[in-house]
Amino acid sequence: MEIKAFWRDTIGVQETDLLKEAVRHSSIRRLKRKEIVIREHEQLTEIPFLLSGVVKSYCLDAEGREKIFCFGYRPGEPVTSIYSLDREICSVGTIEVVRDAMLLYIPLEEMDRLVRGNLEAARIYESLLSQSLQNVIERDHVLASCTARQRYEWFTRYYPGLEEQVSKKDIASYLNMSSESLSRIIKIM
Repeated sequence: MEIKAFWRDTIGVQETDLLKEAVRHSSIRRLKRKEIVIREHEQLTEIPFLLSGVVKSYCLDAEGREKIFCFGYRPGEPVTSIYSLDREICSVGTIEVVRDAMLLYIPLEEMDRLVRGNLEAARIYESLLSQSLQNVIERDHVLASCTARQRYEWFTRYYPGLEEQVSKKDIASYLNMSSESLSRIIKIM
């Protein structure tokens, strides 16, 4: 995908000067399965956006097991585990490529400058943050109020087709259940 088309068509940048600046400071990288985009507690210097592929965000529990709290597979999704663009921010989770991915990167400093100096950029940033928060709240609600089967059904609706691209172990971790429980649910459905 062309950088300009990504910013214009996927993210929705319309203002000509903003589009030129976003394109000028962006680069595209290809990452292979198992590559780490950023590690937990690592300082961010760039903001990556998903063009293609699948990524997962996780932290390790006390026993060293991955606890997945997010998947990214929709083009345009920010591939970060952060909640603001403040300077010297660190990732709250490790982000790993699950399926070969193409990511578009823009330096954090430039993204911050664009958001602070341009109303359209600020609106887009606010929209991305709002969507991210909505996703977290919805998942938390599902985990707190649904049975294991209902959680899996929600996952298949919320992430259509993703169950064929990620491991059952990762899905079980994301849904806060054991792999065995997930296998039983899948068998009876």
